[in-house]
Amino acid sequence: MQKRGSLAKTALAANVLVWGGAAVFLFALAGENTYAAFHGQWYNIVGWALICAVASAITIIGIREVRRLHSRLPG
Repeated sequence: MQKRGSLAKTALAANVLVWGGAAVFLFALAGENTYAAFHGQWYNIVGWALICAVASAITIIGIREVRRLHSRLPG
């Protein structure tokens, strides 16, 4: 029984790292392109907004996955 809990905790930690890392990467990418987006053409702003929207969606999905995995932890 101990191995199942240990495996679940490992899966939870890996899930946090994957979703969190992807979200941080995309938010950093959006932050790097903020100046260019607001001082360029209209499609630069649209691209920046899409990057922010995808980063927000990944963050929300990651939080939901972490909660789902956390509810499956034994004990």
